[in-house]
Amino acid sequence: MAKKENKEVAEVTNVAEVEEVKETKKAAKKTTKAKAEPEVEEEPVEVKETKKPAKKTAKAKEEPEAEVMEEPKKSTKKKAVKADEKPEAKVETPAVAEEKPVEKKEAPKPAEDPVEVSVEQKLVALYTLQQVDSKIDEIRAYRGNLPLEIQDMEDEIAGLETRVTNLKEESKKFQKEIASYKIKIKETEALIKKYEEQQNNVRNNREYDSLTKEIEYQTLDIQLSEKRIKENTAKESDVTVKVNDAQERLAELKNELTDKKDELHSLVEGTEKEEEQLLERSAECEKLVEDRLLVAYKRIRKNARNGLAVVGIHNEACGGCFNRIPPQHQLDICTHKKIIVCEYCGRILVDKDIIAQYEA
Repeated sequence: MAKKENKEVAEVTNVAEVEEVKETKKAAKKTTKAKAEPEVEEEPVEVKETKKPAKKTAKAKEEPEAEVMEEPKKSTKKKAVKADEKPEAKVETPAVAEEKPVEKKEAPKPAEDPVEVSVEQKLVALYTLQQVDSKIDEIRAYRGNLPLEIQDMEDEIAGLETRVTNLKEESKKFQKEIASYKIKIKETEALIKKYEEQQNNVRNNREYDSLTKEIEYQTLDIQLSEKRIKENTAKESDVTVKVNDAQERLAELKNELTDKKDELHSLVEGTEKEEEQLLERSAECEKLVEDRLLVAYKRIRKNARNGLAVVGIHNEACGGCFNRIPPQHQLDICTHKKIIVCEYCGRILVDKDIIAQYEA
C-alpha cells in the first residue's frame, strides 16, 4: 500500500510540474510578443524525479510533497526571469540616431547704450572745448604768419629752380642755333669761292651772269645767317642775365628760409608740449559731445571771425555778437534743459553757472 501511495504522489507531482512548465512557457511567449522581440530559445526544463523511500510515516509522506511542489516553482520563476532578461541582452536593435537637443542660439545682446550725458554736462564739455581751442589758436597766433611765409618761400624757391632749369635749356638751344648758322656761313663762303673760280673759266656771258647771281645769293644768305647769329647771341645774353638774377634770388630766398625755419623752430620748442597737452584735452572733450553737436560746433567756429562758437552771456547780451537776449531765452539757458543758440549769430549760449563749473 505504501508503494502505491508513493507512486501516486510521484505521478501527481510530475503532472503538476509539467503544467507549471507549460504555463511558464506561455507567459514567456506573451512577454516576448508584447515587447516585439525575437524568440529566444528556452532551455528545456529538466525535471528530476524524486524517489522516496517507502518506509516513512504519514508525516514524512506529507513533507516530500511540500518540498517537491515548492522546488519547481522556484526554478520556473528563475527561468522566467532569465527568459525575460536574455532577449534584452541578445536582441540587436537597429541603431537609431539619437536626436540631438536643439541648441537655442542666444540672441545677440544689444549694444550697450552710451553713457547718457545730461545737457548741463554737454554744455560744460562744449565750453571747455571752446576754451581749449581758443588757447590753441592763441599759440598758433603767437607763431604768427611764419608757417605761411615759410610755405610761400618754399613754393617760390621751387618755382625759381624750375625757371632756372628752363632758362638754361633755352640758352643751350640758342647756342646750338648759333653754331649751326656759323657752319652754314662757312659752307656758303666755300661755295662763293667755288663760283668765283668758275667765273674765270666761263665760255659765254650767260654762264658768267648765272654765276654772279649765285654768288650774290650766297652772300645774302651769309648776311641773313649773321643776322640770326646776332639775334640769338642777344637772346642768349638776356637768358644768361635772367639765369644769374634767378640764381641770386634763389640764394637769397634759401638764406631767408633757413632763418625763418630757425625762428619757427625756436617758437615751436617753447609751445610744443603745451599744444600737445591741449590737443589731447580737446580730443577728450570731443568724446563727451554728440556728433551732431560737434559738427555744428566746428561749422560755427569756422564761420566765426574770432573762432568762438560757444559764448557766455554778459549784461544780458550775447558774448559773440553783443545783441540783447530776450528774458525767456535767458530763463531757458539757466534751466540747462536744452541747448540754446543765439538768434543773430548762431553761437551756442551758456550762463554763468556753466562758466563757474569750468573754472572750478
